[in-house]
Amino acid sequence: MDKLLDKGMALGISLAGGFVATRIFDFVWKKTTGDDAPRVANDEMTLKRALAFSIGSAVVSAAVQVLSQRGASSTVKKLRSKAGDRAEV
Repeated sequence: MDKLLDKGMALGISLAGGFVATRIFDFVWKKTTGDDAPRVANDEMTLKRALAFSIGSAVVSAAVQVLSQRGASSTVKKLRSKAGDRAEV
């Protein structure tokens, strides 16, 4: 049961975290480059800019994934400690 709860919490946290992180990354990209963040690959974008965007997106995605898994584990442990032995069948 804890694994199911852990996975559910990780999913919820990663969805919310991904949404927030995407908005922040888009804001930083716009302030840094002056252009909107690319949504579709186009021929007008330079290779340097495309690589910078790809690497930045990958870093943000990996950070959200790690933080959501850790946050979910921490939350499940806290819930388990509050429930005590009552959760055991």
